Amino acid sequence: MSRVPTAVAAFVAGVVIAATTTAIAGTGRSTTDVNETATTTWLTVKVADAMGTRDTITWVPTGSFASSAEVRVPRYPTTAIQGKDTRDLSLSAVRNEQVSAQLAIASGHDLHGVRASVGDLTGPGGARISGAGTQVRFVKYVPVQRSKTEMDWSATIDQVSSPTEVSGDRNPDVVGDALQEGPSVDVPAYAAQPLWFTFHIPKTAAAGTYTGTVRVTADDGTKVTYPLSIEVANAAVPDAKDYGFFLDVWAQPETMALNSGVEPWSDKHWKLIEAYDKDLAGHGQKVVNTTIVDNPWHHQWSLGTRRSQTATPYSSMVGWKWDGTRFSFDFSRWDRYVRTALKAGVGPDIGAFSMLAFQDGEHLTYTDTRTGKSVYQNVDLGGDRWREAWGTFLPAFVKHLRAKGWLDRTYLSFDERPVESMTVVRDFVHEVAPEFDRRISVAGSASTADLASDLSVSWDTIDQMTAKKAEERRAEGKVTTFYVYGTPAHPNTLSYSPAVEARMLPWIAAQRHLDGFLRWSYNSWTSDPFSQPVYIFTQGDEYLVYPGRNGPMSSVRWEQLKEGIEDFELIDQLRKKNGGTSDSDALAQALGTATRDLDGRTKDVTDVETARTAVVKALTS
Repeated sequence: MSRVPTAVAAFVAGVVIAATTTAIAGTGRSTTDVNETATTTWLTVKVADAMGTRDTITWVPTGSFASSAEVRVPRYPTTAIQGKDTRDLSLSAVRNEQVSAQLAIASGHDLHGVRASVGDLTGPGGARISGAGTQVRFVKYVPVQRSKTEMDWSATIDQVSSPTEVSGDRNPDVVGDALQEGPSVDVPAYAAQPLWFTFHIPKTAAAGTYTGTVRVTADDGTKVTYPLSIEVANAAVPDAKDYGFFLDVWAQPETMALNSGVEPWSDKHWKLIEAYDKDLAGHGQKVVNTTIVDNPWHHQWSLGTRRSQTATPYSSMVGWKWDGTRFSFDFSRWDRYVRTALKAGVGPDIGAFSMLAFQDGEHLTYTDTRTGKSVYQNVDLGGDRWREAWGTFLPAFVKHLRAKGWLDRTYLSFDERPVESMTVVRDFVHEVAPEFDRRISVAGSASTADLASDLSVSWDTIDQMTAKKAEERRAEGKVTTFYVYGTPAHPNTLSYSPAVEARMLPWIAAQRHLDGFLRWSYNSWTSDPFSQPVYIFTQGDEYLVYPGRNGPMSSVRWEQLKEGIEDFELIDQLRKKNGGTSDSDALAQALGTATRDLDGRTKDVTDVETARTAVVKALTS
């Protein structure tokens, strides 16, 4: 299996793309950044032709500020750039939401100290929205890894990406995905640099039009000013903790430590976990996902090897011990992880992975207290040793959860296990810990619907979960979401998926009357995702954010997903306003518009904005 080397150096048709290792202040770790130097070759000529000049230019991707965040800007634009003539920046919003937009800059010479700022916005009756509340980040380009993996079923870059968004000359290609924070950025000649704006609309903002100014400057004297207007409607989205949308992404705590150079489970690691939990909570994460065994995602691979499906294996947050007669359990780390997440606003549900191994035979890991050694033991599902171990664990877990006050919110969680195996588990759970009868969580086939109170259906079985079935489950107090992974090619949240697709996913949930969305990994990175972005699966399948200085570095797709969730909240409010029995013609049309083309490469990126405008209009009329 090929790997992108730590020091990537490619002379690419006139562009030198080199990996430079730099220290990140205060973390003890380094990262490999892709740095480019354009030379006077055919690519320079093509970019200059696309720019229409060799002077510095700025532009609005898509030509409209409102839809500008729905695309990725190619590092080396080689087709005519639209949006150079757009001079007025206009957005629409509701209270208590975030709205993202982009500007881009490029020049025929190196630019240093590129900055952007937003002034205070003045609204009706002198109302103000502070410009200081607007976050400005810089889209960071990462190499695209095209290597073939064991995952023959995964979508390939050619099936997923748009050639106008991924650029370079395939050795490597690069894509703009990470959102880097900092006061400024340097930009090589004949390379595009998007500036990512996130506007935060206060809860208390009065409805009406707010106006202000956006400024872009650079050390060479570049000064560009845009007038900005934001139309705030008389509606609001709830705080993230109160979202009705059920978001469930699976965090990997060990990689937070590895990629920051800190000792796992040290005080510094716990500080990192808090930062990542706050980010998850800010997106409305509804589940604290925990491990109750070592390496629940152990995998029997096609090449005959057995290893984790993540570059860094998960460890158990519960300590298993065996004294030769009986199992006992240490829940102290598990408790702290749950407390930390709940305090940050993640939850209220707690998921416990997993009584069943992922794509592998069943096994136990524990410390033999007589020798102090760690034991790995293969067991048969439903066999005597399996029943002995889990028959001891589950009652102990119930007793512990009851003492903590967490029993009613904790689920036994399973990932893509066949209904036959799940039936064995369900019957055994009923026998030894019936408290979990209605608290089993499954991500997998719709065939497990009768077993799962919390069910996330895979994209390939999503049509089996009809709107009627989803509504029936909701009436029974059950949760039904859906998920994508290395497939389908569209829609998805891969590193080079068209940006609009992440925004669309909550609209798909709304159209199908599902409760939300699940993604199997939030941050299962390699040791350096900025230079070696792939472990096994399609790039970005394994993570939605990147490792930052003291917490997560966001991405284009992570931000777009949040804004799609905010759209979902407005749709939910409109349904309640309409009585919730059936969708109005206006809402049905909006849902159809937003989701009418699932392939972001060909989609009209104004579809989502058009649909959202219709929802807000119906909600406020």
